[in-house]
Amino acid sequence: MTYRDNTPITQEDLKKLQRDISVGDVEKVAQTVATWLREKMYGKDVRETLAQWAIYTARIAQYLINDEQEFKRVMNDLKLELINRQEQVEGRQTDLENQFLQVIANATVDSEVILARNSNRYGSYITLDNRLEHIESLLASYVPAGFTITLKHNQNRNPIVSILYYEYAIGTEPNGLGSGPSGSFGGTNFTSVAPQVDYPDLNTVVIHLPTVYSMHGTVEYKHGYWYLIDGYKTLRIDLGDVDDQRALAGNGQHQVSTDSVAPPQTNPQPTTVTAPRNLRATRINDETERLDRNE
Repeated sequence: MTYRDNTPITQEDLKKLQRDISVGDVEKVAQTVATWLREKMYGKDVRETLAQWAIYTARIAQYLINDEQEFKRVMNDLKLELINRQEQVEGRQTDLENQFLQVIANATVDSEVILARNSNRYGSYITLDNRLEHIESLLASYVPAGFTITLKHNQNRNPIVSILYYEYAIGTEPNGLGSGPSGSFGGTNFTSVAPQVDYPDLNTVVIHLPTVYSMHGTVEYKHGYWYLIDGYKTLRIDLGDVDDQRALAGNGQHQVSTDSVAPPQTNPQPTTVTAPRNLRATRINDETERLDRNE
């Protein structure tokens, strides 16, 4: 470092700095001020240099703050625009689906099918398929069939089974602690699920649940309960007071399965139709012919 510049800092020098910073040439301003600090010989010029650098540092910081706020504003406006567009698309999609259902409804002439669209309990549906889908959604949510958990509890008794379903418990958030939806910290959507329970022996319980609660994963006993965790979803199985050592011995022996609830096909339809042969057409009138088999 050489103190070799004995010229004072003039108003013209300061105006030049102002012009450079006004066009965004921060690098040039930094180099000029750094050179003054290294080479100015007199204390008053060095102090002026430090003062100028403090001023421009504050201006740059303010610029960055304003720029960040502007960026956030633009991003928020874009987010609102995208949400609005999504709502418009969903609205148009709903309108299109309703129009399609109306076409199907108006195309049906079978009086029995039309009558089957109406329910004394749930009201009228546009199409029969809508009513059937509603019934299936109720079955999947409340009828304990379609998803089975076989629990090896080793308690030497037939315990009462209580099932609790919930989401976004601590440790199950997709992107780490507190990353679930707003208001979900510690768990949300707590639901008591009514199971159907079978007891094949005093150490095993078979739990049937509605298909809406079907999950993948491994059932594990810990801290007084059995847990099945699939992503952010959790099923907690409570058998009351248990012997921890016996319960822990069952880990690795539990089973989870998704069962078909469709009725078995006793007489399945053939996948191919055999074309008839040795047929003879006998004309009855101008519009009708009768097919007879050749002997």
